[in-house]
Amino acid sequence: MNRRQLLRYGVFGVGAAALGPGLTLGRPRAAALDQIVEVAIHPAIGVARVGNSPDEWFLGPEAPGPHPVPPGGFKDAAGRIKRQAARFRLYGLDANGRVVGEVTADVADIRWTVHLANTKAAWYNFDVALDIPSAKGLPPAPLQAAPTPTRSTRRNAAIIERGPLRIDPGPRSVGGANANADGGDPAAAFDSGTFFGAPVPLGELRTDEAGRLLVFGGAGHSAPAVPGMLATTFANNDLWSDDTSDGPVDAAVRIGGRDIPVTGAWVVVAPPNYAPGVQSVVTMYDVVFEVATLLAPDLRPDRPSFTRMIYPLFSRLVQNQWVNAGFLRDFGWGSPGDFLAPDALRQLANPDPANRFLRRQVFERFRNPAYTSMEYDDLPPYYGDDVALPAANPRQWMAVLPIQYAWLLQWAEGNFDADWPADGLTFPAGLEALPPDEQPAALDRAVLDECLGGPFHPGCEMTWPMRQSLLYAAPFRIRRRTEPEPDWGIEMTSDIALGKDGPLSASGPGDITRWMAVPWQTDTSSCLSRYKRDVDGYLPAFWPARVPNDVLALDGYQAVLDDEKSVEQRQRAFDNRVKWLRDLPGFGVASRERINAFLRQWAGAGIVTQKPGPTDGAPFPETFWVELGHALFDDTSFFPKIDLPIRPTAGDLAGPADAPLATPES
Repeated sequence: MNRRQLLRYGVFGVGAAALGPGLTLGRPRAAALDQIVEVAIHPAIGVARVGNSPDEWFLGPEAPGPHPVPPGGFKDAAGRIKRQAARFRLYGLDANGRVVGEVTADVADIRWTVHLANTKAAWYNFDVALDIPSAKGLPPAPLQAAPTPTRSTRRNAAIIERGPLRIDPGPRSVGGANANADGGDPAAAFDSGTFFGAPVPLGELRTDEAGRLLVFGGAGHSAPAVPGMLATTFANNDLWSDDTSDGPVDAAVRIGGRDIPVTGAWVVVAPPNYAPGVQSVVTMYDVVFEVATLLAPDLRPDRPSFTRMIYPLFSRLVQNQWVNAGFLRDFGWGSPGDFLAPDALRQLANPDPANRFLRRQVFERFRNPAYTSMEYDDLPPYYGDDVALPAANPRQWMAVLPIQYAWLLQWAEGNFDADWPADGLTFPAGLEALPPDEQPAALDRAVLDECLGGPFHPGCEMTWPMRQSLLYAAPFRIRRRTEPEPDWGIEMTSDIALGKDGPLSASGPGDITRWMAVPWQTDTSSCLSRYKRDVDGYLPAFWPARVPNDVLALDGYQAVLDDEKSVEQRQRAFDNRVKWLRDLPGFGVASRERINAFLRQWAGAGIVTQKPGPTDGAPFPETFWVELGHALFDDTSFFPKIDLPIRPTAGDLAGPADAPLATPES
């Protein structure tokens, strides 16, 4: 396969629609079917998300550009979160690895098979990412002492028989067009897995009108095996389960009487995306692409494209203004640090030597991923993989990836492709508007750009193993396990995890998400922002692009749109950000109350959704992201009046620093 053509870091923005209006290409003509010698499933790693709406759902992004907003929004009329389905497509390749076109049910017999599982409770505790120096017992930075290596014990260690801890309903298959269209076919449902004998449905399979696969995840339900038991920590709650999952995606394809070999994919069922379309400064696509360049060095460009590799870093810093008030203050609309202000962007995109001083100044603001010194105020302003309060090593904060840092250095020196479109970015209306040979890479990027690339403590969708080349059989393709997995012992260490024949060397159903928190809600409601208020009122943050911190509420947005108000009044409304988890009991004080309240109310949290800005010419952005559907409330009466031992978390240490603030200036 022509890997550079298929995986190049390039399908992002286009100057105009790739095809004329109303035209689509993709399905191979009958004469071209004979050229197909192989089929590849894309996206190579698909992402579905849980939701508690029983009937309504939407498709995740399939082409780079704005995240599509489903009709009626991301919640149904009853305020329940819609599930995000992952759609998989088949692309026929010729003998030279070139894309012939998309293979659909009208030209082929297709049978899809997926195996989802959740094995979190049978895995090991998350303590820290096992690939960082401190986990290996190495000094985290020069002149620092070597810590004791991390030894993570098993979750539910007292339970000898591990089978009841694994939720594994086995594989399911569907085929043809519009299979299981209403979701009611029991043969396509992952509903036979159990946790200590209690059923835990993980979702179902369907197909669309062209026979493409649709993977649906669970309903977002998490529960303890012992009724009434409370969660006590952010990541490792024994006797608890949730209905996230992951596993391999395969297809049997027959064209004109020929069985065609198929390169399989993987699907991850993740928590909801509470800020769809807002991207982290480093995305999971960035992480997986960097690993791809280690597996196939020819994928690494000689020099960066400004549009595809540099601009996204600046754009994401600005975009985070909608989910954290510190980003609004430092990079938001009208701030001195707004990289997207027309004059600033014009200079940043220009390789002229006259702009070198500015480029060097910007480059010096980014944290060096070599982590040789404590860089408190550098970019991006996120916590890192190795958080300690107070800060004990450079990995207290996150850095851009080494490949991104190298691109930034080249850019600073003027060694980059000055390819910024004169009229700015435009995006294709959908995947079918792209030429067939660009569609696979577009799918891969669109899906993973909406997932976090760090910090991995442990994360929201996937975590630190995704940056290990050992995990992959080929760029973007997770290596499959073909033999039963060994017993790794009572403790997991870096040496075991990163061993050439260790648990990352081959994966089976549930093996990607098992490194994540259990249940997911406790991590989502724990890893917030500004744990040291004397340092900053809002920053650093953990995952605001998926788990917002400070948001523009609906009434504030409506005030900004009100052209009968003065510009000053509208500006105050724009600047006023409220805490996303406001109204939860214990918010800012008691982590235990907060995480247990969120376990009950996770669907009541607002979703930050793209909305249009004012149309009267007022000085505000053209596009807003506004919190919709906030329905959290104080349900303190639910909590039993008993004392339980609590494992401290960063959220516990934060104390009252998480108390809501009204505006960035307060």
